[in-house]
Amino acid sequence: MKVEDSTLAVVRALERIGVRHYVTGSLASSLHGEPRATNDADLVAELRLNHFEPLRAELSGRFYLDEDDFRAAVERGRSFNLVDEVELAKVDVFCVSGAGYPGAALARAVHLELEPGDPFTGCAVSSAEDCIISKLRWYRLGGEVSDRQWRDVLSVIEANRSRIDLDYLKLWCADQGVSDLLARALSAAR
Repeated sequence: MKVEDSTLAVVRALERIGVRHYVTGSLASSLHGEPRATNDADLVAELRLNHFEPLRAELSGRFYLDEDDFRAAVERGRSFNLVDEVELAKVDVFCVSGAGYPGAALARAVHLELEPGDPFTGCAVSSAEDCIISKLRWYRLGGEVSDRQWRDVLSVIEANRSRIDLDYLKLWCADQGVSDLLARALSAAR
């Protein structure tokens, strides 16, 4: 199973239909910090209901896409799953609007290669700051017990300490209710 291949197939489909998006989660934290294996991928996308048919057409023959799940995710600002029936991998797509923090994160996405050294794998990836914010939110939502999420946060901070936009981090961590975790992570990072 190659989750990067599944991710790129979805990314290219979103690019072709003109949907703003970025790769997030463990793939992003591996690119910004310490690499680690993952079984699925996470994407953030500014999808609307009218994107269903074009997305289904782009992904047909390879991915399972449930229309009801898609519609519910778009309407409620939640996620839906895409199951790659070739690679047997799952891609979770988080539907967001372009306002507030989601809009800021979409605007700050950076172009990185999922496979370093392979320009054909280049795509939009969350910025290091947005990767930290996302991981802190997941850490909080998970009851602050996931060593893996916490290690991801620390590795991204450590690898990017001299380049991190602290003002941006503080602003949006306050907005997302994780300022206390950010302070703790900044103190704990080497």
